[in-house]
Amino acid sequence: MQNLGLMLHDAARLMKSEFERRAKGHRLSLMQWRTLGALARSDGMSQVALAARVEASPMTMSDIIDRLEGDGLVSRETDPSDGRAKLVRITQAAQPIVEEMRGIATEVYATALAGIAPEDLDGLTRALQQIVTNLEANTAEKKENVA
Repeated sequence: MQNLGLMLHDAARLMKSEFERRAKGHRLSLMQWRTLGALARSDGMSQVALAARVEASPMTMSDIIDRLEGDGLVSRETDPSDGRAKLVRITQAAQPIVEEMRGIATEVYATALAGIAPEDLDGLTRALQQIVTNLEANTAEKKENVA
């Protein structure tokens, strides 16, 4: 059990490396891919939320958004609930790139999951979801205790 964290880290690192290898030659950096992916799943995010989602500093995220906006792949719009804030949205021009990214991700998942029985994968997915739930609850409790 003590190796679980290391195994999770290694699996994530290797999947990331495989995605980068397959995506090499495309004009976007990995962080730009991750940013578009996050927006494709949850469009209309604040820059701060987007930075947290892709594990980037707010300053780095600002640079990434500037580049993507310059390429016409994202736009910034005023947040209707807070006129001072901006929401980042994915544009139609980004859709072909997102589809290409999904295709690469599908290939990486197929490679990573080869030889794993469907029932084993279901069990792994449930276990990982429980780990996420446990840790998110623990993090939320600690934030409440600090406040």
